[in-house]
Amino acid sequence: GFTCAAANVTEAERFQELAKVMKKKNVKLGEDQLSCLVKLVTLHGIPKDLDSYPEDLLLFLSPSDYAATGSCRQYFTNIGKANLDVLQRESSRRKQLLREAFLCLKIPGPQVSEENAEILGHLVCDLGGEYIRSSGGNLLKQLSQCESFLPDQEEAIRSVIGSGNTTFGPPETWSAFTLNELGGLIPVLDHSTLQKIPKNSLTVWLKNFAHNSPLSREELATVVQVLLPTRHKRADGCPPSKKITEMVLNDELMPLQYTPEELHACLKNVSLENHLSLILTYPFTVQQLTVLKRSLDETYPDGYPESLLPKLGSLLDFITPEDVSKWKITSADTLAALLKMIKRYVDLGNALNVTALNAIGTKYLCLLNVSALNMIDPNSLTRVSLNPTACSQLMKDILYVKAKHAFSGENYSAAYYTLIEPYLGGAPGIDLKALSKDNVNMEVSTLAKLRRDSLMSLTPSDVRCLLGTHLGELVQWQNVSPIREWVQRQKQSELDQLQISLTGGTQEGYLNIVTPKFQSPSLASLGAVATTLHLLPALLISFLMMSGLS
Repeated sequence: GFTCAAANVTEAERFQELAKVMKKKNVKLGEDQLSCLVKLVTLHGIPKDLDSYPEDLLLFLSPSDYAATGSCRQYFTNIGKANLDVLQRESSRRKQLLREAFLCLKIPGPQVSEENAEILGHLVCDLGGEYIRSSGGNLLKQLSQCESFLPDQEEAIRSVIGSGNTTFGPPETWSAFTLNELGGLIPVLDHSTLQKIPKNSLTVWLKNFAHNSPLSREELATVVQVLLPTRHKRADGCPPSKKITEMVLNDELMPLQYTPEELHACLKNVSLENHLSLILTYPFTVQQLTVLKRSLDETYPDGYPESLLPKLGSLLDFITPEDVSKWKITSADTLAALLKMIKRYVDLGNALNVTALNAIGTKYLCLLNVSALNMIDPNSLTRVSLNPTACSQLMKDILYVKAKHAFSGENYSAAYYTLIEPYLGGAPGIDLKALSKDNVNMEVSTLAKLRRDSLMSLTPSDVRCLLGTHLGELVQWQNVSPIREWVQRQKQSELDQLQISLTGGTQEGYLNIVTPKFQSPSLASLGAVATTLHLLPALLISFLMMSGLS
């Protein structure tokens, strides 16, 4: 393994060899890992053969560092080929690289020539709308390689392409080969531009080029949408020529063959189970996906079979809590499908309401992540029965706050306590002290499940009031953690006042030091652990690479 601590000359040479092997093997590292590797590689001076190292490594060096290897122009040619997304989009380092590139290439204003665009490569992805408009079509080739765009960039790209004054010509003249060259820019085109493209060109492109394009299934579906008739005739049964056969199900252009109405009519009596994983990779439109979901609902009115759940793919967006409530979960694959569905449901901005929480139930509640928990509608907790006892402390804390808010309208303390009791594992000490004034008659088993710091903050008097009629049972728990530690923290004289023969407290004149068994990790220690974990892939790669070199 390696760290970013001091290394001798021999170690620095070994890391230089490692970095060169990484280039040959096209190994991808993250920002922290590359930053660390740069320090080790340059520990005893900047190597003079930087072209032998991964381009991504150069992101952490400057043109002056590269001077012994080549010119600044050559440096930025390599930077243009690097994975810029290693650095965060708005980071100062990315902005600095772009500024230095403009100085090196002597680009005076927003207009960038085709030659300079070739050198800038991926750096073009950071140019704003003003540069894109001023440069005409000079930047389109590089822009087509970008992962994503900001709104002003998209608007500028549409303006440049829509003008027709580019090497691509106006959309009305585009061929399938033109679309292939546009590549990643196709999702930026608006519906009106897509409609101007000859339908035959779009169809040929989908058949011959789309499967090799960087476009997602959803982005390809926007092209399919343009090719389908805008007015859908009501289908009177499935036309004989459109019968869904094995060949049709294995054709990735199946979405082009059916309007939503035809698809619904032709799916009757067709079993999708064996083909579902495959056809859900096809670029079906939203309307067509809705039809596929409807067909499954009609085939399985009492709930989908368990074997179908891991195959739902792009249909997860259409799954409702009502659907989930019918699922029978007995395997890890099915559980994974459920958690994926919940994540997707929450990512779409949906709150976890009564139906959703009933579908999840106590059984799977603890498997939710913090984002999902935060999407629980507090008012829903008044109509569901959940018990977060087995969940992590963080989850208990979040759920307690929501439950307290949900049940705060209860007028009678007995009713409030009955509702809040399952969530008390997340209650702070101050709330428990307030609760002790309401004669709640808490079970000792509930006391033992309280948050540790909250329990330790309670006095014997607080505990007496909380337990009420159950106080006598406390003796049976005095040797069970965490009750045992609570007892050890109390003065024996105060425990004696409970009159239940509870022993083990601190005698007068003695100091009883109890070391907490479960300390919350500090932010500093968490940071150290996080850093170690983040660098772990690089450490493992280094180990494997060194093994290969030795």
